[in-house]
Amino acid sequence: MGVKIPGLQAMVKKLNDLGVNVEKTADESLRKSADMMKREVEKNVRSVSASYNGRTYKAVDTGDLLRSIHTEKLGVNRYAVGTISKHAAPVEFGTGSAGDPAVSHTARPKWTYYNSEKGGYRTAYPQPPRPYMRPAFNSLRDVVIQNMSNAITKAWKEGVGL
Repeated sequence: MGVKIPGLQAMVKKLNDLGVNVEKTADESLRKSADMMKREVEKNVRSVSASYNGRTYKAVDTGDLLRSIHTEKLGVNRYAVGTISKHAAPVEFGTGSAGDPAVSHTARPKWTYYNSEKGGYRTAYPQPPRPYMRPAFNSLRDVVIQNMSNAITKAWKEGVGL
């Protein structure tokens, strides 16, 4: 997922012509927004739960997912908030017949797989989705854009001596 701002290139050129270091200003704003997004994702992982067949499922079980949430600088003005946990997708989208219908899942009532970490076979059952990443992105999308606008406006005012 990403955020596109129409007319951004033309505005950046004008600001650079005025002596405003837009790249540095934008990068710092995006780094702060990525940190804010990470905190929101962590908050969601701690609090989200869903019920299915009389059982409540929380997103935090072992803590692996929560500990794995991180920010990463991908390049100039590009940051990511993500996780490398093997639990990330099953928690976000659910599994089996209880999973998010927008994502392909098996219809089987249970399935068996080999777990190389624990050794031996395990049986898995459907689990409902407990979205934590998408709600964080959706709730902060406008905030990220506003923070960028505020940072560039502040840099412009400082650059022209206001």
